[in-house]
Amino acid sequence: MQSRRSFAILAGLLLGLAGVAPSVARAQVTTGTITGTITGDGSQPLEDVQIQVLSRETGLSRGVRTNASGRYTVSGLEVGAYDVTARRIGFAAQTRTVTVSLSQASRADFALTTQAAVLSEVTTVATRDAIITPTRTGVQTTVSDSALRRLPTLNRNFTDFVALTPQVSSAGPGLSGGGTNNRYNNIQIDGATEADLFGLGSTGQPGGQASGKSIGLEAVKEYQVLLTPFDVRQGNFAGLLVNAVTKSGTNQFHGSALGLTRNQGLTRSQPYINRFEQSQYAFSIGGPIVK
Repeated sequence: MQSRRSFAILAGLLLGLAGVAPSVARAQVTTGTITGTITGDGSQPLEDVQIQVLSRETGLSRGVRTNASGRYTVSGLEVGAYDVTARRIGFAAQTRTVTVSLSQASRADFALTTQAAVLSEVTTVATRDAIITPTRTGVQTTVSDSALRRLPTLNRNFTDFVALTPQVSSAGPGLSGGGTNNRYNNIQIDGATEADLFGLGSTGQPGGQASGKSIGLEAVKEYQVLLTPFDVRQGNFAGLLVNAVTKSGTNQFHGSALGLTRNQGLTRSQPYINRFEQSQYAFSIGGPIVK
């Protein structure tokens, strides 16, 4: 009796699944298709014709190209009216309206006629980049007199601002231009070489091991940092070249003066900071020798 009941339950489940399975496996088609053939003069199929399908209701635009047999197919279109346009250079474009029905393939065949194509004039205007000019050749960075006066510096060394150049690194001892050892750098002041020929210090200037400076920051007007100059007049270095020029007098007397002091009282209290004091004084004066 128990086995008969189990068999009846199993049979009911199988019949229920048999009734559900066909509805699950049945595919649902909710779109339509536009297809057709494009021919030219002499009923020859045209390849690479641009087909644009534009929905009048939604503005949806689809585009395809014909194959070697001149056929095209645009599938997955919602039901509605579409404007189908066929165009190719050398042929007159044609447009017709096609209604897409549910799960149906609507045909839109075109027979294009030849037409002379007149291409419009194309004007190309080139502008010269101000960075790439005959007077600016190679990688370089200019530190202007305004930057020298406004940028902060602790040691007031005019080479402190060389690190502003993207290709220069100050992570190691001295300044490394393009990954080159700092001893291969060169410093020119008013055209004269002022480099540390023996490589004793890290600043690249004579007396660098004792924190010596060739000239003070107040005397520098402007300088360039050159890495790969094409100018044959710039040389004697394999890393970077600092080309500096000093100030000159004018017809008006002018000058400047400053005093800089640092000590432990100007820093926050730290147990490892001992008593120290660093003072720097500088002045400059300029004027006419002969007006």
